[in-house]
Amino acid sequence: MPAHSPVPRASVQELRKRPHAKVLIVGGGINGVGTFRDLALQGVDVALVERGDYCQGASGASSHMIHGGIRYLENGEFRLVRESVVERNRLLRIAPHYVKPLQTTIPIFSTFSGVLSAPLRFLTHKQQGKPKERGAFL
Repeated sequence: MPAHSPVPRASVQELRKRPHAKVLIVGGGINGVGTFRDLALQGVDVALVERGDYCQGASGASSHMIHGGIRYLENGEFRLVRESVVERNRLLRIAPHYVKPLQTTIPIFSTFSGVLSAPLRFLTHKQQGKPKERGAFL
């Protein structure tokens, strides 16, 4: 449903049938649907409203890649790396039918590229953008 379309009368009528819902969740993206599920499993009377189709916005545009935080290493964001690895491992354990390791190839342009600059950037916390070349060692 386009953003400028009015809310269908049937949707409003369905919502009015539940005037005593304890929780109203606005937005049916991954967070809204996940919150709805958790509350419903706990027996909470919950209603969810969505402007269009469920998970059509940012949730629907996901790459579906659980990267484990490797993208945060380049900028030295180790807390985010740890958090991502913990979540990735949890998903591998509880949902192996949805999550599986994917071999990745990283292009290497020079064997020793970054050997000096990477530790210097790490120790001084100076971010100079992405490295110009990726080396075999760094």
